[in-house]
Amino acid sequence: MGTNTVTISYCEHGEVEAACLECLAMPKKITPPPPAKPRATKTPSSENDKISPLAGELDMSLPVAAVEPAFGSSFLAARAFPHYLRRSGWIYLRCEDKLQARVKATKVVWQTERNDLADPDRNLGAGIVIEVDPRSWDSDIDIDLGALASRQRDGFRYLKTNEDDSVTHYMGGRPVTEQTDEIDLTD
Repeated sequence: MGTNTVTISYCEHGEVEAACLECLAMPKKITPPPPAKPRATKTPSSENDKISPLAGELDMSLPVAAVEPAFGSSFLAARAFPHYLRRSGWIYLRCEDKLQARVKATKVVWQTERNDLADPDRNLGAGIVIEVDPRSWDSDIDIDLGALASRQRDGFRYLKTNEDDSVTHYMGGRPVTEQTDEIDLTD
């Protein structure tokens, strides 16, 4: 039959290593945890911040002073993160109470210099812009906003491009229904 031999190791203090109180009281080498990977944000504050991808389900429109200066560019300035804009969604340029051009969105990026599309003389400084595919510009758009024009003067507005290229406008996360003029029956 074989014999089992147990090897006992002794520490520098002459004690059994597993039972030496001095060895047990010594600090252990602890490897620090790796630094956390930066999380994507929708409110970046510098070019070093990772920006969240576009993940919405809608298209949008942006007010512009004139369509021509923005047409053909590779980015459009944004004042806030477009939470509901879908990747490859249409961005319409809104001017003179009409949607007059459109382009496909690709992602949101940081840029050091931005000019306001609605007021070209206003420099917005560093911040986010919506990168667009310059090959997707479409100037054959002429959609009159009609009664919706007064509600859409400032800021971006969400909408959805339907299969037939008609547009459904959204407000508060819901489609805007056609409004009829109310008749005053108090006379």
